[in-house]
Amino acid sequence: MNDSLNFSSITVPLYFTCVVVAGLALGSFAGCCIYRIPREISLLKPARSYCPHCGVTLKPQHNLPVISWLLLRGRCGRCGSRISPVYLIVELLVPILFLAVALRVAWPAVIANFGLALLLVIATFVDIEFFLIPDLISISGIVLGLLFSFCWPVLHHSDSPLAGLFLSLAGCLLGGTILYLVSEGGKVFFGRYKIIPSSPIRFSLVDSATENPCLMLDGEPFDWASHFLRSRDRILVRATEVTINDEQCCNLDLCFYRDRLKTVRHDLKLEEIRELTGRTQHAEFPREAMGLGDVKLMAGIGAFVGWQGVLFTIPVAAFLGCIFGLSAILLRRKSMSTRVPFGPFLSAGAVLWVLCGPELVGVYQRLIGV
Repeated sequence: MNDSLNFSSITVPLYFTCVVVAGLALGSFAGCCIYRIPREISLLKPARSYCPHCGVTLKPQHNLPVISWLLLRGRCGRCGSRISPVYLIVELLVPILFLAVALRVAWPAVIANFGLALLLVIATFVDIEFFLIPDLISISGIVLGLLFSFCWPVLHHSDSPLAGLFLSLAGCLLGGTILYLVSEGGKVFFGRYKIIPSSPIRFSLVDSATENPCLMLDGEPFDWASHFLRSRDRILVRATEVTINDEQCCNLDLCFYRDRLKTVRHDLKLEEIRELTGRTQHAEFPREAMGLGDVKLMAGIGAFVGWQGVLFTIPVAAFLGCIFGLSAILLRRKSMSTRVPFGPFLSAGAVLWVLCGPELVGVYQRLIGV
């Protein structure tokens, strides 16, 4: 018995130490992914981390998770440029999440949940900065969730690899389907936002011959690509006066599509537009209630947590999103029309399910007397 106690006293601290060390190393990798993936920079070349300002490859002593950022006070060791605190936050957050998962989840399901936590951290910070979740992250989540569920069906409280795969696939399809329906429903009810100034303001179309034109409205740029996620999306500008390729018109509705402009007088490809300027008192823009990146992320989450985890994650994410949105509005940090990334709330809901979801469901059922 004493030998057993001595063995436990050694292996348990060693296990959690290894978890924290792995979390620190993978946290550094997550920071690399957060910077490179949305910018379409290879994760393999350059193989070593580099300063995003001067491009110098970091020395080994400048690439230690957490420690290097603190010792260098958040600056590049060569050029002195500021390094984003996101790196420090991620390098701290990943080992904390790994440790929390290790305390709550048994082996070998803990390995799968480490993978889920890492993907969620990457997705969260990319979504916060860019308002998108790249397919590389979400599709990787779907594939890994299905693979882990087949290899370790205990992830879904099953002994059969086929049953684990089936439950993972059910969670994947259910999560993706629910959010897709929410996205389509939101598009119907909240799919447009309007700008109606009290007096006419100037507008113009610039870079019309490029891959990403830009509509300028009273000096403010409106990015083209982010407004045309679907082929049927359009921007409507009701011009009080407008000049299109030296042709002057009054009281003309301009319908901009992804690659062309249509009016009652014109049907032009964007590259055919040499000049477009005018004034307007009414502009309408397409708006996504939820991006397809969120749909794919939820499908990936569902592959890890199964259908029960999906039915927990989505309501919790919606609740957290509402609390954040209302708080930001009350504090005058955001307006009703401000975009808020939903990926972080989906990630938070999934993490809560992994750590204490069934217990929270039990508390809720007792509160309502079920």
